Amino acid sequence: MKNQDFMNESMDFKRLFLCFKRKMLLIIGITLAGALLGGGIYLMVRTISMPVQYQSRSQFYIQYIYDPIRRVEEYYNGYTWNDLLHSDPIIEQVVIALKAEPSNEKRLNASLSSDEELSELLRANSFKGEILSDRRLLTITFTTDFRPKTAAIQEAMETGLLIYADRQREIVSMELIRSTEPQLVIWDNHLHRAIIGGGVLFLLFALFGWWFYYILDDSLYVVADAEKRYPYPVIGILVKGETIAAEAFNFAETKENLAYLLKDKQNPIYLSVEKWPYPDGYDLRGADGVILEIPFGCRNGKKTDRCVSFLRNQDVVILGLIITEADERFLRWYYGLG
Repeated sequence: MKNQDFMNESMDFKRLFLCFKRKMLLIIGITLAGALLGGGIYLMVRTISMPVQYQSRSQFYIQYIYDPIRRVEEYYNGYTWNDLLHSDPIIEQVVIALKAEPSNEKRLNASLSSDEELSELLRANSFKGEILSDRRLLTITFTTDFRPKTAAIQEAMETGLLIYADRQREIVSMELIRSTEPQLVIWDNHLHRAIIGGGVLFLLFALFGWWFYYILDDSLYVVADAEKRYPYPVIGILVKGETIAAEAFNFAETKENLAYLLKDKQNPIYLSVEKWPYPDGYDLRGADGVILEIPFGCRNGKKTDRCVSFLRNQDVVILGLIITEADERFLRWYYGLG
């Protein structure tokens, strides 16, 4: 081989582009697989980490007793109302309202016989009270994992809270002004981001993998590759389906070079670097020389080196190299043959 180091070969950008083009469908496939995987993982995690929940809201308008310094309204703030809603006086009224409707046992999927169990069920973060803007407006959000359960607790709270408020001297009146039906909680959907992120990540991996593959690729694709690496004549290229015995070659110069090189040779041997074991050294030396056949794009640089080393050690004359089984389309793009 020439002294020029394979890893220090100059970059042939046209060859690089054509090699990339050959792997483009694979890279696109990996990118699509990454997009599908990213979306699938997101949906799986979303399903596991975001349980099915049903939510409804009730809004009450409250009028407090007249208080010039507004101390009463300050007392009944959002935190106070949320604590009161979970306190025994209100919970007791809600439990009574729940037990007044026999169908609630099925809706709650729980027994109505135990007040203590019902109280614990209600306190298990199933509702939350808030003063969002005006202190006269109390908004209660009900959230459970079952639509009928949400509706049952909401209806009981709407009844029990009004009874409780009617008994408080600080509250002149409380009126239910809005009540929504339980709806499935729709979580923020970032599926498109997961798909794009997975696709981009796998595209980067694919490009990095292809680049690593390319810089380690010691295949022969064109005549220049062989001329850079080996000190032997490069006779030409045979495309897929062509053999030495063909009367006309796709690349006419191959026939001309072969005829000139063999003009005084009677019995040359054509030896593929892929053939193993090699023919006997005695037979190879008895021929007029060996023409090495190196398959196109097969990452066989080390095999070629091994074969060349064997022939040299056996004092066999290497007449030249032929690249075989070449991709005609690749070569036409490379050499601009249309």
